[in-house]
Amino acid sequence: MIVRPQQHWIRLIFVWHGSVLSKIFSRLLLNFLLSIAVIIMLPWYTMLGIKFTLAPFSILGVAIAIFLGFRNNACYARYVEARHLWGQLMIASRSILREVKTTLPDERGIEDFVRLQIAFAHCLRMTLRRQPQTQVLGNYLDQGALQKVVASHSPANRILLLMGEWLAIRRRSGKLSRIIILFPRESFPIFYFIASTTV
Repeated sequence: MIVRPQQHWIRLIFVWHGSVLSKIFSRLLLNFLLSIAVIIMLPWYTMLGIKFTLAPFSILGVAIAIFLGFRNNACYARYVEARHLWGQLMIASRSILREVKTTLPDERGIEDFVRLQIAFAHCLRMTLRRQPQTQVLGNYLDQGALQKVVASHSPANRILLLMGEWLAIRRRSGKLSRIIILFPRESFPIFYFIASTTV
């Protein structure tokens, strides 16, 4: 995911990274060279009585416009889908935390579960942006968990596994009943789906 600072629209025209220009540069260059050739040869063709029309350039311009239109629509559809998935993630995260806090109001380790959820969101964000994760995740995970997450092929899924283990420990100790623990488990597939979609 490309995140840019706010820039003037003139500067945005010349942005290369993430732009569609890299995909259609060869076509634009061919069109430019053809235009130069036509201008250079125009006096010679005029002497021969040959007249040029704008039809080829109009057709080429329409083709490029259609191509850019479809590409922009596809990019916007992916943007909307990403916002929808992130919204689902936040809703599921709040729902799980609400159930855990109301079920275990006196649990001293509830902060660990909260930190795991925060680490999961940061891990997804940094994976999408291809940023190093160790420093930020170190603020929310202990050293042992951090080593497991960083060494994992899919760090976000590893954090989900740690969240599941946290719930399982409370279940085995009798703090969570079998019925109560079913609700968080219903929300975990949403986490796994989003993590698998983005990685």
